Amino acid sequence: MTPALVGGRILALGKRGTAYLLAADRLGGVGGQIAQSRVCPAFGAAAVRGSTAYVACPDGIRAIDTAGDRISVSWTSAARANGSPTLSGGDVWAVAWPAGTLYRFAAATGTVTGHIALGTVPHFASATLGDGRAFVGTINGVTAVNR
Repeated sequence: MTPALVGGRILALGKRGTAYLLAADRLGGVGGQIAQSRVCPAFGAAAVRGSTAYVACPDGIRAIDTAGDRISVSWTSAARANGSPTLSGGDVWAVAWPAGTLYRFAAATGTVTGHIALGTVPHFASATLGDGRAFVGTINGVTAVNR
């Protein structure tokens, strides 16, 4: 996963599933992390709000809280959306691939608040949000969904 700046710290998490919290101004080297915790094998990019990072895991989106220099999972989505998440207002948007479903989750709880079938999407598909719409690249082109 691309490292994420979360609350003035760096959250690094990858395919091995261990998350590391690092000081942004002093990365620390091997063993120099502020905290570490087993979270999930992650990929893509995180969406961040305050001290919370939303990450794509094989079994769904997870909200990772880094407040107080610790790492804890606040919630895991019930839907298996596994594309990089995007934030808008109080919502987290993520695509399930290859199934091709766009999900909207409540950022505070992970509850599914909406979903729509898009058709087949490529690996690591994610939504781009703008102009009141969500845009997702599919195998057959780009689909725009009113938010």
